[in-house]
Amino acid sequence: MERTGLMVGVKVKEIATKGYVYQECTVLSSDPVSIVFEVQRTISDEGGNVETVISQVLVLWVNINHVIVMEEKT
Repeated sequence: MERTGLMVGVKVKEIATKGYVYQECTVLSSDPVSIVFEVQRTISDEGGNVETVISQVLVLWVNINHVIVMEEKT
């Protein structure tokens, strides 16, 4: 059976890699080798300015410990 990854647009509650945990992500691309997802985070600088940063992250599946997909009810 062929592995295909997660569908584009799937909301992910958590992706844990060997070195970091990403929360509240959206899948942009996924195949049997890697996953690309978007994650938003709020940061503040030393001056107290707060802004939202959107990052796109590519991670190989071999570096992922677990993925928790959000449950959606329709």
